[in-house]
Amino acid sequence: MTRNKSVLSAAFIITTIMLVSFFVPPYVHAMSSTNVSLERDLYRDMELWAAEGLITSNLHSIRPFTRGEIGKQLAAALHRCALMDEPSAACRDIQNRYAKLFEAEIAEARSPHSASGTFLKPAESVSISYSYLDGPFSTFNREGLPEIRGHNALVKFQSHARAGRYFSFFVEPAFVFNEYRTFDNHSSRTELRLHKGYAKFTAFNLEIQAGRDSLWWGPSYHGSLLMSNNARPFDMIKISNPEPVLLPWFFSYLGPVQFNIIFSQLNDDRERHERANPFLYGVRLGLKPLPILEVGASQLAMFGGPGYRDKKHMKPDHLFKIIYAHPSENSDEVNQQFAADMALTIPRLKKYLFVVDGLKFTAEWGGEDSGIPPDRRAYILGLALFKPFTLDGAVLRGEYARICPRSVPDAWYSHHLHPMRFDGRVFGHHVGGDADDIFIEWSHSINNVLYKLAFDRERSGIKMRPATQIKNQFLSEIGYRFNPHSSLTLKYAYEEIKNAGNVPDLRQKNHYVGMEAALFF
Repeated sequence: MTRNKSVLSAAFIITTIMLVSFFVPPYVHAMSSTNVSLERDLYRDMELWAAEGLITSNLHSIRPFTRGEIGKQLAAALHRCALMDEPSAACRDIQNRYAKLFEAEIAEARSPHSASGTFLKPAESVSISYSYLDGPFSTFNREGLPEIRGHNALVKFQSHARAGRYFSFFVEPAFVFNEYRTFDNHSSRTELRLHKGYAKFTAFNLEIQAGRDSLWWGPSYHGSLLMSNNARPFDMIKISNPEPVLLPWFFSYLGPVQFNIIFSQLNDDRERHERANPFLYGVRLGLKPLPILEVGASQLAMFGGPGYRDKKHMKPDHLFKIIYAHPSENSDEVNQQFAADMALTIPRLKKYLFVVDGLKFTAEWGGEDSGIPPDRRAYILGLALFKPFTLDGAVLRGEYARICPRSVPDAWYSHHLHPMRFDGRVFGHHVGGDADDIFIEWSHSINNVLYKLAFDRERSGIKMRPATQIKNQFLSEIGYRFNPHSSLTLKYAYEEIKNAGNVPDLRQKNHYVGMEAALFF
């Protein structure tokens, strides 16, 4: 087996073609449905439901979920809750809150043929947020929305529609205000942007999405090696199966299978030495061979750009060679990343362990510029405990990420022509390359109150800088739901930095105060 061809990468594309060409059953008719934004606490709650055994079939490592898939999971959870003698706090939350927010999707899941095909929802949600930073506080996993020193305000508005069974549409404009203050300078900027917006075509169980959106690939909570919501949403074409499918014959032992294929041409401003407007290609395959086990693999490749190759070099066979050949042959043409991951969720443990009701172990392992085997490796390990000490609605989790390969410590996300970032932020883990990160979070939902306490310790410039920057963040958040359709959240965070900017003995202390009001219709 030669190194000039990535067998693992080729297997991904072949498997995906098989899924599309052969294994999409003609009797599966998924209704076209828009996605649920990644920042929603719904994703945290769905992990808790899985740990309680209320949902079993969804693949949590390919996000965002469609509203239709969430409706399907909620319908299953409501059925299981109805069989309980005494419903849990999670069941009560589903019944009193999510069953109202996703009422139409639950009805479609229960009776697909009676669903309404065409509708317009001018206002799905509206959120207004404010924050004040007294210094260059580090924010991340906010879909690239800027928050700088001084006062910041953000207004987001979501709307979606469906035309028949096959087409759906989503728009999310955002108004951004940033006031920049220093001791001797004061300025401000305002921006009205189309934060997200896309159209979908869905036939059987195959979906084509064109437009601007965020992705998250992998089971980790605080960050992901290849694709997270750290960067700004970008324009893409995405091909996927919106609902996981069970393949026929002996392939059924793989369990539910789901895939994503994306292709994009990035339109952000890059450094002068970097290739302008490069192409981005990605593929993700996830499967669930056991109800408690989910595994997956992903690949990203960035290459080319307008004027870099003439037309003869953009033929399919040449593109395949660029993406799948060993990087030693195409070091100037492509930057590649590969990751494999797994998530093990063990529900209903309270009969065996009084201290916890369920747990979830996650692991991601990746190689930058993958050969056989991939080199310049990175990994993320995580553990979540659900309902510790029998506290309903509580989750205790920890996560460690190390993105500091031995051979070239700062290789991850960097490249002399094609760095893996968009609009100044990396696609994957916010800590960047030549760095590691420890994250611990306690979250607890009590009736209509959700509070979070977290600690994050980042080290950057571990091997390649004169001094390692050490950043300790203490984060707190409390939210109150007035009813299923409205909430108010308050946030405070404190950050202390040693060797700021990798300058020895330079220290900084920063504060963050914020609030958000949200309405869901």
